Amino acid sequence: MPFSKDELRAAFQDALLVNPYLDLEHFIGNHVGGENFWVNLQPFLLHRGYRLRPRYHCDWTAPWSQGDSINFEVYQFEEALTLKKGRNLLDAIRISDGAKVVLKRVETWRDELPIAQYLSSPEIQCDPRNHTVPILDILLLPDDDEHALLVMPQLLLFDQLPFRRLGEFVDALRQYFEVRGLHVRSDLGPVAKDETLPYQGLDFLHEHRIAHKDACYFNLMMDGSKLVPRGVHFMAPDTYDGLTEVLEWHDRSSVGPIKYYFIDFGLSKWFYPKANIVFSGVYGQDRTVPEHKLEEPHDPFKVDIYQLGNVIIQMIRKYEGMEPLLGIATAMTRKKPQDRMSLPDALYYLNHIPRKVLKRRVWRRDCPPYMLSIRCCGGSTKMTS
Repeated sequence: MPFSKDELRAAFQDALLVNPYLDLEHFIGNHVGGENFWVNLQPFLLHRGYRLRPRYHCDWTAPWSQGDSINFEVYQFEEALTLKKGRNLLDAIRISDGAKVVLKRVETWRDELPIAQYLSSPEIQCDPRNHTVPILDILLLPDDDEHALLVMPQLLLFDQLPFRRLGEFVDALRQYFEVRGLHVRSDLGPVAKDETLPYQGLDFLHEHRIAHKDACYFNLMMDGSKLVPRGVHFMAPDTYDGLTEVLEWHDRSSVGPIKYYFIDFGLSKWFYPKANIVFSGVYGQDRTVPEHKLEEPHDPFKVDIYQLGNVIIQMIRKYEGMEPLLGIATAMTRKKPQDRMSLPDALYYLNHIPRKVLKRRVWRRDCPPYMLSIRCCGGSTKMTS
């Protein structure tokens, strides 16, 4: 027989001796934070073809209280993992094919929903230049006209797994800001007049008059299916199952091209034809954007460029060996918006980094080479947290 919640409350002080960071509500098996939203929605989602993890089933009880004695080692159970990414995000399994997906709760009155619908329309989604996260489904919620759920593939943060060569990161940058440019120049040097490149990534959004406004570190993702074929746990992405703190993964160079994506259009603005592309208001994660101090409206596309350039600076600080990108990053983050390097110029210089430089090894300063164990010559690596 499972222990009652009163019995668990009585045992809580003993549990704190094992884990002083336990929360009482968590320990006795109550859902915490925004979890009740998902528990209440679980039957509806199952009917629509999406299965939540056991913790979010309506009849769930804490497994650490199901035996003959209470197990104080709560975090030996995957079901102890609670929401860490806010009440608006949760993972699920698409029953039809077993695919791992992410459900995002969005407000229907914001631009995020129409932007998601537009960028995931068949004509736009099949365009290979589109590097925005695909929306697999849109679920209208019962008895709630103010919110809907976007269904997206489960992705990894773009550097969740370390880059091993400069060229791997440069490939990610190409996808984040490739453009079609003619007769473009820069103070880093002239660009060839016959240089023509395809729109992709950030400039693809700008071509469609969409300013991301939060083109920052935590909104840059990648498809990790080639790198970690067994997949990762949504709440503990350094594990397969939320428990095992060892992750085997492949180097990017060993598995071929990786696709990178922009996510999170919660702050984005869609400028309709003939509208002036100027904005003043809230931006995202990067508080260093100079336009934050401006009271007058400004060009949000220039802010996107600054934010992405600042990600490059973050990566240069994080990795040894990425210094060849410093000139581009500095030019993209100039204080005056009109002085910032354009995306065509940035891409031109990326494409003209010598091949021998792209092959150089890079490593995270907090994870030098001797902390990584090479498993085989095919590039499989074990990562321990």
